[in-house]
Amino acid sequence: MNKTPSKALSRAVAAVLAAAFLGFVFTAFFTMLIQSGDALRHSVQMTPTMKKKLPENPDRLDRLSARINGFTSAAAANMWLKDDMGYVNSTFQYALGKKVINTGSRNMIRLNSGHLYDLTDYKSLTGNARDIAALRNTTLKDYPFLFVYEHPTLYDAAMLPQDYAALDHSAEMAGEVLSALRNEGIPVLDSRDVLPHCGLPMNDLLMFTDQHWSTLAAIVMGRAIAGELNEIAGAGLDTSLLDPAHLQTLRHEKLFLGKYGQRVGTRFIQPDDIVEYWPEYDTTVTRDSVRGDKTEHVAGSFREVITRADRLEPAPGKTWNTYAYTYYGQAESYDIMYNAAAPDFTILLLKDSYSAPIGRFLSLAARRVVCLDLRQEVEPLESWLEKYRPDAVVMSYSLQMLRDDEYAFN
Repeated sequence: MNKTPSKALSRAVAAVLAAAFLGFVFTAFFTMLIQSGDALRHSVQMTPTMKKKLPENPDRLDRLSARINGFTSAAAANMWLKDDMGYVNSTFQYALGKKVINTGSRNMIRLNSGHLYDLTDYKSLTGNARDIAALRNTTLKDYPFLFVYEHPTLYDAAMLPQDYAALDHSAEMAGEVLSALRNEGIPVLDSRDVLPHCGLPMNDLLMFTDQHWSTLAAIVMGRAIAGELNEIAGAGLDTSLLDPAHLQTLRHEKLFLGKYGQRVGTRFIQPDDIVEYWPEYDTTVTRDSVRGDKTEHVAGSFREVITRADRLEPAPGKTWNTYAYTYYGQAESYDIMYNAAAPDFTILLLKDSYSAPIGRFLSLAARRVVCLDLRQEVEPLESWLEKYRPDAVVMSYSLQMLRDDEYAFN
């Protein structure tokens, strides 16, 4: 029997599939260049953030490797049809009955509480603890100092489906790094000691579709921080000003689809509610901020100055968006808030995206709050200390920040 026609047909089919695949790859690449060219160009620039990740005395190969890694990360984040392909991937894995689905380098699980969550693999954080202690004992030695630990979504082992506890090391790493800091004599405030015991439902404190807390959790933590500063620095801050019961609210239902939710789409999980908070009494606040290349100076009532109303509109053609969580300063390089009615106390907050809202709400209780994201392109810490002479320094970092994970809102 002559099998030549079938071989020819196989080759033709293979050629067509290869051409189609290559066509898709080139289309995806050039579409990404058109849509996200600025982000890709920025990803290969030797920014201060990239420099921090270089080894000591880096050579040309180290710098080239850093640029390649930056481009690779940016390309993955801006890939054409990334969300659609992610939905297909997640749907397929759920269809196979998997409880843990692989999303790139992460393994994501739906907790018994309904929250989506990335299982955390182990990474030693002793070096990070030493770095924090060294900073406190040198640059910050003349300032009252508080370290605030921000734990991610998993606050109770019972939240994990049965047989999956061994796959998550978040509690183990938190215990190690906080023990190391306490052994150095550093005051520590652990969100695991605050949020579960604040009298509010955990479902109101955590995001279902994202790794971050809700703003309500940030307010609760802000109140606890104010109390700690009263103890260690004699701050004289009125913690009742950060009592959620004394704040007005406006709920934007199902507005925010977070990092985890974006992997699976709204077919599998509803977007999170986003809630605005502002005081019942009259306030006058000023804010100076830098976000990207934009500088802002605004003054007015707390709600006018502190809330980014532009983040609270749905994306075009949708009832939700993917950026609403940034309505309280998560993307700013720095915020400087001034409230003349508050006690004369200046807080320097070294923030990440969890603690950005904490800083904005602390401005209800302290006259000046300076929120600084050291991951971004800002002046050295020594310059901020010299300029503002804070009465206390608070470093408020999440587990992801301590692990040096790549996570940021743009």
